[in-house]
Amino acid sequence: MAGHPGSPKQKYIAQYTVSPYAQSPLKGSLENAFFNTFRRTKAQFLYVTVPALIVWEVWVWARDYNEYLYTKAGREELAKVNV
Repeated sequence: MAGHPGSPKQKYIAQYTVSPYAQSPLKGSLENAFFNTFRRTKAQFLYVTVPALIVWEVWVWARDYNEYLYTKAGREELAKVNV
């Protein structure tokens, strides 16, 4: 036991060890990161793409309408509306 020779025996000594999971916290994280990233991306796909497609369609419509307004027919239509 520990302590000085001739001293009373030590009692109530707790021994602690580090868990093997705590010793290697990054074990398997690279493999898990790949699959978790794919799973999370797949789960969020519609939440991102649907609004992106709506914004894209509005953008294209506005661009085409703006180009139309700078034609002869577009200027005539705009003049009728603004009278």
